[in-house]
Amino acid sequence: MRFWRDEEQFDLPSCVVALGTFDGVHKGHQALIRQAMELARELDTACVAYTFYEHPLRVLCPERAPRMLLSPFEKREKLQAMGIDGLLMRNFTPEYAATEPVTYLEGLVSRMRVKGVVAGFNYTFGAGGRGNADLIRSEADRLGYRAVIVDAVMDEGDVVSSTLLRRLKEQGETERFTRLFQLKDPR
Repeated sequence: MRFWRDEEQFDLPSCVVALGTFDGVHKGHQALIRQAMELARELDTACVAYTFYEHPLRVLCPERAPRMLLSPFEKREKLQAMGIDGLLMRNFTPEYAATEPVTYLEGLVSRMRVKGVVAGFNYTFGAGGRGNADLIRSEADRLGYRAVIVDAVMDEGDVVSSTLLRRLKEQGETERFTRLFQLKDPR
C-alpha cells in the first residue's frame, strides 16, 4: 500500500478516493471502503482512502473531541489489511478546515486525478462542515468524477458508527463491540 501525507505528494495516475475520518474502521467504514474498491476496479484505477491523523474536532472544538478508537498506526494497518492501494493521511489544521467545500472538491479532483468519490451519507467537509453528500453528487458531472454515497449500515436498529462503538465500549458490551469493530473477509 502506498502512503502520502498530503495531496502534493500524491503520485498515482488517478484514483477513486474514499473520504472519511475512519476512526475505528468499523463495519460501516468497511462497507464504504469495499464500495470504493469496487468502483476503482470498475474504473480501472487505484483505490485510495483519504483521512486524518487526528479527529477534526480535536482542532475545531477540542473539548468535544471524542477519544479515538484507533491510533493513526492502527488505522493505517487496518485499512491496509482491507486491500486498498493507497492511504492519504494528513494533518487537520484550522487553515484546512476553512477551505470552502467546492474549492476542496476542485483541489482534490485536480491534485489526485480523481475518477470517483465515495463517502458516507453523513460525511461533512469544508468550512463550517457545509460540504456533504448532496454537494459531492451535485459536483460530480462538472468535475468529472463518479459519486457514490454509502447508506448507513445498521445493526440491531442502530447506525454503525464510531459514536455507537464508543458507547458499546463504555457500557461493556464487548461481544457486540468486537463484532462491529473486527475486520472480516478483507478484499
